[in-house]
Amino acid sequence: MSHTDYIASLKQVAVFAALPEAALEALAKMAKAQRLVSGERLYGAGDPPRFLHVLVHGRLQVRHDARILGYVNRYELLGEMGVVAAEPRNSAVYALRDCLLLNLPASAFMALMREHPDTLVAISRLIISRGRDALHARVQQANAGGGTLAVVPAIRDIPTLLLAEALTGHMNGWPDTRLVSAAHIDSVFGDGFSQTPQDGSDADATLCAWLASLEQQHRFIMYVADNGTDVWSLRCLRQADRILLVAESGQQPQATPVLERLREGGLVAPVELVLLRPMGDAAPHTIDWLKATGARAHYFLHPWAKPEIAALARQISGRGIGLVLGGGGARGFAHIGLIKALEQLGIPVDVVGGTSMGAFVAALLACGFDSTEMIHIAHETFVAKNYLNDYTLPKVSLIRGERFHQRLNAIFGERRIEELRRSYYCISTNLTTGMAGVHDRGPLGSWVGTSMCVPGVAPPIAFEGDLLCDGGVVNNLPTDVMAQLERGVIIACNVAGIGDMAAPGAGLDAPDQGALLDWQSDGEPPSLTEILMRTATLTSDTITLQASIDRADTYLRMPIDDIGMFEWLRMDELVQRGYEHGLEVLTPLRDKLLS
Repeated sequence: MSHTDYIASLKQVAVFAALPEAALEALAKMAKAQRLVSGERLYGAGDPPRFLHVLVHGRLQVRHDARILGYVNRYELLGEMGVVAAEPRNSAVYALRDCLLLNLPASAFMALMREHPDTLVAISRLIISRGRDALHARVQQANAGGGTLAVVPAIRDIPTLLLAEALTGHMNGWPDTRLVSAAHIDSVFGDGFSQTPQDGSDADATLCAWLASLEQQHRFIMYVADNGTDVWSLRCLRQADRILLVAESGQQPQATPVLERLREGGLVAPVELVLLRPMGDAAPHTIDWLKATGARAHYFLHPWAKPEIAALARQISGRGIGLVLGGGGARGFAHIGLIKALEQLGIPVDVVGGTSMGAFVAALLACGFDSTEMIHIAHETFVAKNYLNDYTLPKVSLIRGERFHQRLNAIFGERRIEELRRSYYCISTNLTTGMAGVHDRGPLGSWVGTSMCVPGVAPPIAFEGDLLCDGGVVNNLPTDVMAQLERGVIIACNVAGIGDMAAPGAGLDAPDQGALLDWQSDGEPPSLTEILMRTATLTSDTITLQASIDRADTYLRMPIDDIGMFEWLRMDELVQRGYEHGLEVLTPLRDKLLS
């Protein structure tokens, strides 16, 4: 970069916009360019604040431990809090893809800013704004406002160019989305230029600068490699905010330079698998592919089914729709009504997750059942035959749970979570460690049943030496898991009972230990199962609930407070209320959700 380029880049930074030319000149003179390759760390928590950083091109990821705090985009400042406060860094920053930065020495920068208090005030406001945003549970997704994607074959003879072209068409096409292949590079710079090594040479810098310039003209850049063996394929990996590896679901992983690069580690950009899988075909090697690539997620694609390509395009561009369903016993029937409303409005669900009863309904949706079929299955399970009635002497629980787990296995059969065409997860609580468990692979029926084991009502499940139970104990509305997938909009539906367990008129003058045994209030007293369930989920339904709500783009609190958690016979009423409330909330949002 030349001195003129430095000034031009600094002018693009919002807080420097009002600086006079002389001040910009001074900033440019003190600036030092730094290149980071994908995965390289800029600084870590506890490091001294030696520089203020300006990102010229690329994208950075900010993390605290393993948790993503956010992203830094082109012409944004980074490290301003540490520089102004003269305090060590409180987070770590990594290059999501190859980046170019301008570094301004902290002491020289602060000396210059004292001569320009308006700019210092603007930086202080930026610090306050970012601090306020950090208190909010939601984290902006990497591709929410655009960015770069890479479509790379994981094995030979995969038609990645056809797939990339189809995805581009579903992402509004030109000029919103620009497709870049090795052939495009060679047509601009000459034959073979796409194979320029990533070695910091002049040719490498020229190509990096040209690719960076495309981001000023297009919302999305989609890099595509036609094989997984050449230099261009490896460059695609380092240029992407999100990497899509394409393979055949029926083939086992093979050794290729792309997979070798992934095994080496170091990349920060998330890797996601696209497995070409015709309808009706099995996907026996899914786990092998996930292990071989370290992918955080996977998609199944019928070549070339337009609905599935459209769904993939939505999710990789941050326009997907994720549905999170909370636990709440019989109240969870209202989730089925919400799904009926989504069907009527034509709003697709791309990924679904849930806890306890929400895990059950979400699993039905992930299997492809529609709302009518869900009503039949739920009625047979909880109303007509009530598979929860195998009571036992209360040694560890009120029921054995065997009949219910057998029923789940009859509903879901041999299905495995990782082989479902719609992405799914459910939550359990590890009683041994006190932590939540996220289940996105393994036998569907078993993990749904584990997510529904209310402590005291059903016996905990043993797994690898630990005891697991209902996920509602620690995470009854798991929007945090959905947010980490970065698929797009999150719709969250809460059916938990909050403030509905009471003894009106009892214990007015002093604590009344016999109030439930000698019930004098209106209605029926809470049952043992209701007390156990309310106790089990109390923390999740109160203390952590607001954070779960904050992560959602659309939050539905179902109007069912007058219905108990075990009033299974009111199923039809619950479904209808969920349907009506779903229509009321989602109808005004339909066009936005589908845009």
